[in-house]
Amino acid sequence: MYNTPNEVLVATEGMALKKYKTPLPKLALLGVLGGAYIALGGWFSFYVANGMPVGTEGNPALVKLIQGALFPVGLVLIILVGGELFTGNTAYLVTGARKGVTPWSYIATNWSIVWVTNFIGALLLCFLLVKQTGMLVSEPWVSAIVHTAEGKVAQPWMTIFLKGIGANWLVCLAVWLGLSSKEMLGRLVGLWIPVMVFVTLGYEHSIANMFYIPMGMMSGANVTIAQMIWNNLIPATLGNIVGGAVFVGLLYSYLYMERK
Repeated sequence: MYNTPNEVLVATEGMALKKYKTPLPKLALLGVLGGAYIALGGWFSFYVANGMPVGTEGNPALVKLIQGALFPVGLVLIILVGGELFTGNTAYLVTGARKGVTPWSYIATNWSIVWVTNFIGALLLCFLLVKQTGMLVSEPWVSAIVHTAEGKVAQPWMTIFLKGIGANWLVCLAVWLGLSSKEMLGRLVGLWIPVMVFVTLGYEHSIANMFYIPMGMMSGANVTIAQMIWNNLIPATLGNIVGGAVFVGLLYSYLYMERK
């Protein structure tokens, strides 16, 4: 059993309204959880994919594929258990505003609160459940996370921006696919595949990078806070907004809003 694109659009409008009615303290707490869940998925996928150098040596695509296959657990937790994710909200709230169920002015409020609290949640997981537990003190993980963090701030600004579009286009399509199924297995598959694709291809997800870059910095990466924010998080965030709000929210609400 599945929902049609029109029915998915109606569902997203309802979710936008629910977010609008959520008290700001609860929204902030859900944002912390969302950031922690994405960081958990990032840590799990990174730990496994980079912990088998013998089997993946000389095959970087296999490392990326393993990481991509495991990373989606974070989005699954947010959608099925509960949490607020900035990148997903770029599509939800634009859809709700276009339909008129939520005001356009709420978008900036929601995005700002959820982006900041996602960052807090990711940092808390980095510090408390990775660094303080001593799980990232040996090779090959230390070198891998340092290389990852330094690589993410070394790319051209426009490259990060474009990769950000690709990442959140796929993340929001994953949310759409998840909503299209009425059964648990279908929802899991719908959420899983597009996210696996974006991670495997190396696109840039601002909230995931709130885990990877700080974790690399905590492990000795030669990255400053200014580099993290300007070289990566800002262009990735702007690209994520375009990928979610324009390529999914605006596009699909235009394509299906008026159809009966």
